[in-house]
Amino acid sequence: MRNNPQFWIPFLMILLAVGCSSRQRSSGDAIIASVDGVELSLDDALNEIPPFVFEEDSVGAIQRFADQWVRKQVTLQHAEREGVHETERFRQKMDRYYQQALDTQIKEFILEQNSEDLEVSREEAQNYYQANKDRFVLDETYLQFRHLTATTRTEADNANRELANGIPWEQVVQQYSVNPDQQLRESAMYWPESMAAADIPALNEYLSVMGITERSPIQFFEGEYHFVQLTDIKSAGEYPELDWLIPQIQEWLKLEKSRRITNAYIRNLYLQAEANNEIDLANVSDIETILSEKFRNQQ
Repeated sequence: MRNNPQFWIPFLMILLAVGCSSRQRSSGDAIIASVDGVELSLDDALNEIPPFVFEEDSVGAIQRFADQWVRKQVTLQHAEREGVHETERFRQKMDRYYQQALDTQIKEFILEQNSEDLEVSREEAQNYYQANKDRFVLDETYLQFRHLTATTRTEADNANRELANGIPWEQVVQQYSVNPDQQLRESAMYWPESMAAADIPALNEYLSVMGITERSPIQFFEGEYHFVQLTDIKSAGEYPELDWLIPQIQEWLKLEKSRRITNAYIRNLYLQAEANNEIDLANVSDIETILSEKFRNQQ
């Protein structure tokens, strides 16, 4: 599609229109919007717009993105002029976001350093199945569901609304998910009800009572926004299909390895800090004393 000459006509129109304004950072880096000296280049916009959105309507996609960017910049610049970023409340939020991002990144770093140990072959999954065959006679309900994780509440709301309006899941997850490839892949799998979104207990509870096509309320968990949509149910007593079961066993074993490796690494960090006398942790008696003094001073 990108080799079709008609596909490039909108590009040329935009480049010519912007080029006439003589507002370019460098050759080929055309400016399509600016707010009080802050500029948005065509390349910046193209890097942010999802490919499927751009291919449907390239000019419209760029125009909408530029308009959203301008509105956001106007708001951000007003916030800076008002000194919002200098308030204690803002600093507290930034500290919390920083810690959450740091925690996520170190866990990703740990797994990257142990990537070879995370691989699960089909043979390993089949051996696990043979050794635990009785467990796979669907003694519990299996669920197929879509799980979307977004960075902001607005993105989660938009994703939820677009699903309700019939926008294909593949488009929604690519546009709004923090990890679109993984969440798209996992949405095709079946999970035991007890393991379905088990890392987020509220979502697991919703999945246990939802009907097919229903979507859960949006949940805030560990700095991100989540919701699920149930797409299929395999009731207890049914026999699983090995074609979909083996890939899921591989995914379960990989998740289990990830948790084990991460927990072991963090446990070692704790023990090392403890050995170096870097940890000072109040005991129950200390906490009782501190609470007693606090409440006494408030009277």
